[in-house]
Amino acid sequence: MNTSSIRIIGGRHKSYRVVFKASSALRPTTDRAKETLFSWLQYELENKSCLDLFAGTGGLGLEALSRGAQHVTFVEREKNLYKNIIKNISHLSYEDKIQAVCGDAFKWLKTNKQKFDIIFLDPPFDQVNYKILIRTIFQSNVLNEGGKVFLETNKHAELELSKSQDIWKDKTIGDVRLMILQ
Repeated sequence: MNTSSIRIIGGRHKSYRVVFKASSALRPTTDRAKETLFSWLQYELENKSCLDLFAGTGGLGLEALSRGAQHVTFVEREKNLYKNIIKNISHLSYEDKIQAVCGDAFKWLKTNKQKFDIIFLDPPFDQVNYKILIRTIFQSNVLNEGGKVFLETNKHAELELSKSQDIWKDKTIGDVRLMILQ
């Protein structure tokens, strides 16, 4: 089996390696992008509830837990990735701080009743309509008042935001654009 890994870059489990089966369809958030994101959120995570939608390796949600998030819900469609997230959660003893769902992100949003303070969106770049995704997030009432949405896209992706959505932070690193919407 061809494996790869990412590491948790800060907090309680700094340097923990999240190992996963390598796949051309998987594009984990780079350490540089995570450093940017979590420096933006450094005072926002403590005791917060987070959603890691399109979780992939679970790296963003695990990083948030390592940095003091109270709860993370992981939603991942691919069964092998979902199982790997469960395995890493167990290794890190986070079972009481998570919910993990193996299913389609859009279908899950339609039935979900929880609300979150921070939502991590790092979908497969070429498989998502960002306009529909962002509209679905904001219309699904899944974000708490004052909540933030982290979005990672290809730098060429076209976004259409409504007048009620503000870009709080925005940075391009290589071919990737990082944003926090509020």
